[in-house]
Order: sequence, then C-alpha cells, then structure tokens
Amino acid sequence: MKKYQHKQHEEAEEGEGNWLISYADLMTLLWGFFVIIAAFSTPDPTKFEKLKKKTAESMGGSYLNPFNKLTDQLKDVFKEENIEHMKVEVLSDGLKITSSSAYFFDIGKAKLHPNASEVLKKLAKVIRSSSQSVIVHIEGHTDDVPINNKEFPSNWDLSLSRASEVVKLFETQGIEHTALRPVGLADVEPELRTENLSGAELEAARSKNRRIVIRLTKVLISHSKTKSDSPAPSK
Repeated sequence: MKKYQHKQHEEAEEGEGNWLISYADLMTLLWGFFVIIAAFSTPDPTKFEKLKKKTAESMGGSYLNPFNKLTDQLKDVFKEENIEHMKVEVLSDGLKITSSSAYFFDIGKAKLHPNASEVLKKLAKVIRSSSQSVIVHIEGHTDDVPINNKEFPSNWDLSLSRASEVVKLFETQGIEHTALRPVGLADVEPELRTENLSGAELEAARSKNRRIVIRLTKVLISHSKTKSDSPAPSK
C-alpha cells in the first residue's frame, strides 16, 4: 500500500512539473511575441502622453506636461520683444505657436520681414536649447483668395514657400535638418469660415486665416530604427 501511495506521489510531482514547464514555455513565447510587436511599432507621442497623464491621475499623482518649461521660455521671448500677435498653446502632443502671417510676410509674398527674422532666431534658440527632442512642423496658411502669378501659381505654392522660409531660417540657427517639416496648407484649414461674410467681417476673417503655425511634438524613439534604415547619401 505504501509503495502504491509513493508511486502516486511521484506521478503527481511529475505531472505538476510538466505543467509548469509548458506554462513557462508559453510565457516565454508570449514575451517574445510582444517584444517583436514593440520592436516594429511606431510610437504615438499623443497616446503616450495621454497614457502618462491617466496613469499619474489613477495613482493619485499629478501629471507634468513636458512642454511647460519650453512654453514659459517662449512666453518670455514674446514679453521681451513686446509681441502680442503670437500665442502659444500647450496641446496633448506638444505645443503650438500661432502668428498672423502679416507679421512675417507681405500679402502675396514669401520673403521674411527683417524684424520677424530676428524674433524667429530667438525662438529657434529656445527650441534648440530645450531638453526635449522635438519635431518642428511649420505650417503656412493663406486666405481663400486665389493667387496665380509667375512666382506662385496657387495658394499651395505660396503657403509652402512661406513655411519653407521659416524652416530654412531655423536650420541656419542650429535646429537639426531632420527635425524640420515645412507644410503648405493653403486655405484648407481656416481659423474662421468666410461663407456668407462680406465687407469688414470678410476681411477680418481672411486676415485671421493668413497665418504661420509652428507645432512642436515630442520624439519617441522607435526600436525599429536602425542604421540600415538611414537613407543613402545623395549624389
């Protein structure tokens, strides 16, 4: 009887051991699967910051936006230069600087005013010295009045040329070439709708729609980015 019980005990131990080995193998495979998924994923800064905020709140802590310090530094520049036409907003995925394009360019032109260039140089210095790794999107926005001349066949060309001028100036001030993104949006994203407007109201809306927007978004390093992904040098 004792021999039979001893045999049952050994069989139970062997059965439990096999189960644990299978379970460990499963966990290892799942871990490897999720590592591969993470390696080939593209991080989303917006979702990442929202997750950090929700996690902090759920744990009873407070969320500190990583762009708060940079926002304060930019506001200091606006104050020093007595600039009232620029505003900075902290967003879930970074921050946005908006300015009337009249401060930067003459109507229908894409050459930066000297005063605007000096202010942009100071903004570039703040952005460059920030501890945050950022992507800098420069958006050019026009009104809905079509342009068609030898220099700018359309509002697309005008808005992109303006954005590119700001990008080129930022690059001369030490902001990394790979961090800059000029975007020409013409009149497709107006601040104010102009339908059914006329006279002074129409002109005021168009003036508000003519603007330059600088967006800064945090860079999240993708594990799938390797040296082999880098583009070959141009010839």
